[in-house]
Amino acid sequence: MACVATAAPLEAGAPPVSASARCPSPSPHAVVRTVSLPGRPGFLLLKGQSLWVAIAGPGPGRPGKLARVDAGTGHVQKLIRLPTNPYRVAYAFGSLWVTGEATPSTRRYAGAVLRLDPRTGRILRVIRAPILLGSAITATRDAVWVGGGDVYPKGHPNEAGVRFVFRIDPRRNAVVQRVRLRSTTVIDLLAEGNSLWATGWGAVVKLSSRGRVVYQRRFYGAGWSLARSPNAVWVAQPFSGTREPRTQRPARRLLQATIRPPRLAVNELSAPPGLLSSAGGVVWMPGPGGLVRIDAARDPVTLEPIPVGTVPNHVAAFKGGVWGTVPQKRRLVEVCWSEMSRMAH
Repeated sequence: MACVATAAPLEAGAPPVSASARCPSPSPHAVVRTVSLPGRPGFLLLKGQSLWVAIAGPGPGRPGKLARVDAGTGHVQKLIRLPTNPYRVAYAFGSLWVTGEATPSTRRYAGAVLRLDPRTGRILRVIRAPILLGSAITATRDAVWVGGGDVYPKGHPNEAGVRFVFRIDPRRNAVVQRVRLRSTTVIDLLAEGNSLWATGWGAVVKLSSRGRVVYQRRFYGAGWSLARSPNAVWVAQPFSGTREPRTQRPARRLLQATIRPPRLAVNELSAPPGLLSSAGGVVWMPGPGGLVRIDAARDPVTLEPIPVGTVPNHVAAFKGGVWGTVPQKRRLVEVCWSEMSRMAH
């Protein structure tokens, strides 16, 4: 039925493995594993031993899937068929929370968040808000947060839904709070404990669990993606300007907003920045010829190119490495980087 997601049979999973087992060591090779997928991969979510992958539909207006990959073995354990084309996914409170594009036959899912049972793929709830919900989604310790959709009254872009974040109470399966962000729109969200980071056109901000702005750094342009390190939040900035199209110009910047002292450092890049992910004090970003690795503890910041033979699109970092998508080849790659890898290259 169109209103119910379905899951392919689940095979017995391998026992959990340690982070060191994910990245074989010693190894002179950066790419340690390649995984074939049944479609074009999109956003990734690494949660414990499971890597969740959004899989695009086979054509325009066609529904897609979610794949669960065992992060220790690379084995595709499960495929969940969806009534929408998935965009982003969060895992929290025992459920998957999915944003996506509704298909022509399932318009009732437009601007909504789907709550799924990760074991069966069954849709548990369809969650809506007074304003259409958008694509950015993440989960803090006590709530799920989602950005608003990019819709607004004709000629009034400053009233767009992307200036709002919505707080979903997982116990009530309902939006319980709407917060308007005055300094930025919402393109990406990142959870930190009970707090929420957001960025978009204009600034990067941190919100308390109740939606109060507790940190803010403004900039002239668009924050496309967020990553966190111990004393900073990193922002990929591919455009300068404002939401007014006439002001927009391409940019090649990686912003480093430190917490203490609060300041904004601008790192100029040789190419537009890709989507970010971080783990273990290391920030990863797609770059020319492969990936860029940034050790957040170094001062000044050093951008270390990692050649892997292809440029991944979406990335999901873990301690010692990163997963990346290669959409045109319908693949995932697992990249590990150690001192031996560095010497070999």
